[in-house]
Amino acid sequence: MRPDDLSHQLLATLAAVSLALVASVACGPQARACQGNPSPTRWFVQAGAPPEGSVGTRERPFASLADAERCSKEADTIIILTAPSAVPPLDGGIKLKNAQKLLGAVRRTQGTDGGPSARITSTTGTGDAITLANDNEVANLHIVGAAGAAIFADNVTGANIHDLRISREKAAVLTPLDPSLCRVVKTELAVDNEASTLRGCGGRQMPSEKHLIMFLADAGNGLASVRHAIRNVEIIEAADAERPELLWPVAISINTAGRVNAMLRVEGASIENVMRGMWARGYDRSTITLDVVSTRVDNLLSDGIVAITGFMCSGVDKAAAVGTPCTASVPAPLSDARILLNVDGYRFADTRQRGRSSDPGGIEAAAYDQARSEIEIHVQNSDIIGAVAFGVFTYYRSGSPARSVIDLGCVNPNPDPETMREDRAACRAMGFTSTGRNRIFGNNTKGRSPNPHVEVALEGRGWMIAQGNYWGDIQPADGTGDALGECAVFERPGRANAEPRMVHAVRDARCERYTVAGQGTPDFIDGRFPLRADPRPPRRR
Repeated sequence: MRPDDLSHQLLATLAAVSLALVASVACGPQARACQGNPSPTRWFVQAGAPPEGSVGTRERPFASLADAERCSKEADTIIILTAPSAVPPLDGGIKLKNAQKLLGAVRRTQGTDGGPSARITSTTGTGDAITLANDNEVANLHIVGAAGAAIFADNVTGANIHDLRISREKAAVLTPLDPSLCRVVKTELAVDNEASTLRGCGGRQMPSEKHLIMFLADAGNGLASVRHAIRNVEIIEAADAERPELLWPVAISINTAGRVNAMLRVEGASIENVMRGMWARGYDRSTITLDVVSTRVDNLLSDGIVAITGFMCSGVDKAAAVGTPCTASVPAPLSDARILLNVDGYRFADTRQRGRSSDPGGIEAAAYDQARSEIEIHVQNSDIIGAVAFGVFTYYRSGSPARSVIDLGCVNPNPDPETMREDRAACRAMGFTSTGRNRIFGNNTKGRSPNPHVEVALEGRGWMIAQGNYWGDIQPADGTGDALGECAVFERPGRANAEPRMVHAVRDARCERYTVAGQGTPDFIDGRFPLRADPRPPRRR
């Protein structure tokens, strides 16, 4: 071999050795562990597992969520194995990749009370236990005491969340959203909605606090539509009513802005002790469809379901804002949002009477913009019983939608009292599709209304039909439900927070209509065709 050939060979060998050394140093023991799993699409994690020699298999599981996040790829499955109850839950949270599944290992014997026994949390960083990507499935887990959100999703679609327990034993200081999710770009007289980032804002143009399960969307990733599903999720907040500001503000929420079309289905959920149960908030030109099916809420400090559009003082100019609560808020972003809320088999109760002041209702619609948005609510086969405030009511004092339909059941929309026959086709033609069969009684428990039997209220423009429902029994001897009857009518004086004045009293009326200055006159509430018996009598023991 010639000397120059020998030199070239030595150089090549030295280069190969150097590259191998560099790769070895760069990878380190943790990166090499990713290569030890013979089935690198399934990764196992267990709290308390020995970290030495772990490769992510069932026999040698990772001891941290961070290892699973680092080693896993898109569409992989991450399985959380059950650990002894004395071992703390897996901490640190996890950010999923597209199409990944995060599943608790299902055992015949779950937790001592039947719930999932694979536990995770996050007490560091953002505090979010699970951050979603597109098309994730999350199931069979117990998320315990996360400092941020239990599940957080920002501009992603396809979440399939089911069979979870989310709990917290002690209330704590809430975590705000990242300020970059609420950036309001203002000129002297208006807001540039296109340049603004609004999906993470609250109604006063400040970043919202994190909610327990929180979805944000504004098509920022090019998504024109977003779909998510939640099924069989149990949420139990610490029962700490002494410090309500520390409770989760909302158990399940969706906030949208821009031109995105979002759909969220919540089925078979159970929610206890939080501030509010569910919330849909639409900004800008977004559309939200929220379907709530066979879901119960109990012992909340505020409302069970809230549908909200717009920002405080949207559409109010500076001249009109002087000397009003809007002075510091204008200009505010405009909103042409639309919310469609479909409710079937909803159970609202306050069995411990934890509801504060006169605030909590079973369902509340609120519009803060000035006659630009739409709110449509359909409720059937539901129980709304024992609310501190009205069972169902609208809150349009700070704004009003361009169109609202509050549909608790429709038999015949013709307000003529002589027209008593069924006409479902006429109901559908006017946008009323609910079959009713709701039980609405025992609400307004802390005297929000001077009329003790009032159950529902309509404030500002809009329609409410509540036919074919069971309204309880004013006269138990007759054994039948009582008709809603004619509504009591109230007016509010010109001052913003003045008490309403009754202008038309009706004995034992089950509804009230409020005329609010600047909000328009309510069309009507009609509760004829009451059910003659409780549609769902208690089961015999």
